[in-house]
Amino acid sequence: SNTNAWRNILSKSKPPLIILLMMLVFIGLAGCSDSTTDTDVGNGDGDDNGGTQQAPDEVWMEGRAFNPGNLEVEVGTTVTWENKSSEVHTVTSGSNRTYDELFDSGNLSPGDTFTYTFDEVGQFDYFCRPHSGMTATVTVIDNG
Repeated sequence: SNTNAWRNILSKSKPPLIILLMMLVFIGLAGCSDSTTDTDVGNGDGDDNGGTQQAPDEVWMEGRAFNPGNLEVEVGTTVTWENKSSEVHTVTSGSNRTYDELFDSGNLSPGDTFTYTFDEVGQFDYFCRPHSGMTATVTVIDNG
């Protein structure tokens, strides 16, 4: 049987082969673990849209751009940004690359999300700290 064949190979092999096989098994198992982190603040509604279709209150970071670049929402809306690129990005409020201290996601790795609830009417510019041309706007309108 195959089991006896492996026993014969392993019993006749030198210790380095056994150690090598054990290391390969360990590396294979380690690769199966989930070690990702997520900075999702969340709004508690449990709606992540499965990650396949963009919701009206979502902005995706794709390449070095925010999509959409200009989002219009009603006051009280929680906007979710998701990093769908292969680079680290930030969602930092302000214009002319000057942080206005309203919101800042910190570094978002690929796959991470950040949420912010807009409780005031107005135009809110934001940018990505590492990428100078990456800017966008959220326009908040009164829902009355």
